Amino acid sequence: MADRNTTRGLSTREIADFMQVTPEGIRVQLCRSGSYYGLRPDRLPNGRLAWPADSLERLLEAGRKTKARTPPGPKSRRHEATAEVA
Repeated sequence: MADRNTTRGLSTREIADFMQVTPEGIRVQLCRSGSYYGLRPDRLPNGRLAWPADSLERLLEAGRKTKARTPPGPKSRRHEATAEVA
C-alpha cells in the first residue's frame, strides 16, 4: 500500500462529482457516521479534507458488490405488497 503522504489525495468536490452528489452531502454523512461509505479522509492543516487516492476504485468496488446482492426487477416485494393493499 502506498504511503498516503506521497500520493495525491482527492478533494471532496472530486468525490462528489464522481458520485453525482453534492459535496455538502458527503460532509454531512461523514459528520454523522464518521465515514463516507467506509472512506475516511485526512484533515489538512487548512481544514480541507483529502480523501485517499484510491477512493474512486474503492467506491466502484463497493457498488459492484451491492449490485451483485440486489435482486433483479424494478419493484421490491414490499412495494408489491403495498400496491395490493391500496
